Amino acid sequence: MVTAWGDGHPGTSVAVWRIDGARPVVVAQYQPERPTIPASTMKLVTAAGALLELGPRHRYETVLYGGPTTRRNGRVLTGPLYLRGSGDPVLSTRAYANAHLDGLGGHLPRLARHLRSVGIRQVRGPIVADGTIFDLRRTGPKWRPHYWRFAAPLSGLTSNQSHVGDGQSAQSSTPERRTGTRLRSALRGAGIGHRGRVVTGRTPEGGRDPGYTALGRTTSPPLSRILERMNHSSDNHIAETVLKGLAAGERPATSTAAAAKVERRLRESRVLGARDRVVDGSGLSRANTLSAASLARLITAADRDSGWGSALIASLPRGGEGTLVRRFRSPKVKNRVRAKTGFLTGVTSLAGRVVSRGGHRYAFAILIEADNTSGGRRLQDGVVNLLARGVEDPGKEAQSTGPRG
Repeated sequence: MVTAWGDGHPGTSVAVWRIDGARPVVVAQYQPERPTIPASTMKLVTAAGALLELGPRHRYETVLYGGPTTRRNGRVLTGPLYLRGSGDPVLSTRAYANAHLDGLGGHLPRLARHLRSVGIRQVRGPIVADGTIFDLRRTGPKWRPHYWRFAAPLSGLTSNQSHVGDGQSAQSSTPERRTGTRLRSALRGAGIGHRGRVVTGRTPEGGRDPGYTALGRTTSPPLSRILERMNHSSDNHIAETVLKGLAAGERPATSTAAAAKVERRLRESRVLGARDRVVDGSGLSRANTLSAASLARLITAADRDSGWGSALIASLPRGGEGTLVRRFRSPKVKNRVRAKTGFLTGVTSLAGRVVSRGGHRYAFAILIEADNTSGGRRLQDGVVNLLARGVEDPGKEAQSTGPRG
């Protein structure tokens, strides 16, 4: 099956391994080390890099500071407020979180509620929105000009995924200012008046100066849940924000520095090969290259790790969920498959793990560059369905008509 397809479509890289033994066993392969455009299966690499660097329980923190000249007099707070972002990819209003993030996020109003809980009823002074933890580049590296349609502008302080309102009909070109405006609305919604402008700027000394007081803070859901959202819906904005945040210590963080960090970490872990290239976090860039063997190594490493690896596998949709909503829906298959899809013009990819009816685990990656992407998708589905049925389980090779080359 695999060889017959590959012989007619040379832009194919396939690796299918049984991974429940001491060492992986090759079940099928075709040019497994061939560098191939991964499309959104690149998000597996982004998720692995983030989990290895930060851990599944990591939370992004957004802090509201008062400066040295900020003073409280009874219920009135006078002076500038600094809203400092940390690259939280799901900072949002409750309405947006419910409508577009399956309820994940919605924590921006907590900052206003905290001020009210300590008795503040009036704020007089500017709100300074600080997204300077990131550089000013709003898109991923080496993107085609029209790709901005598929990922809203990036920022170290963004809310509602850089959209203008609580919907996704328009993008904001100034996400920091928009977030500051949302904070002002949240203050008013909490019964706190505000007199002053919303501006962009930097929190002096990053808020660490003794003269700066944290007046409130809010934290994101755990990274593991954010990555689940990212991989289920193939969310490009989350992927690019998570990636860029991995370079936050270099301030300002850049996507290029973060990509190099992930590439270096996974190469040291012997996951990535010499010809693999990590350029962005979402897979939108056609300059990314991965081989099927590299993705199979990544899935194998995740399968064997109870920490970051378990979180990575759990972040992938099952059959009939997320981007697999129309694939692997059979009751006998859907709960056995967890996988990440990828699609660009002339590219289709699928990588993940499948557990057979006999309980054997398989890592698979099927990356295809071809005009016939519909045929490539049929190959992917055929291989995974056969694995789920157990035709490649030990002792069944003789009767297998499955993916062997």
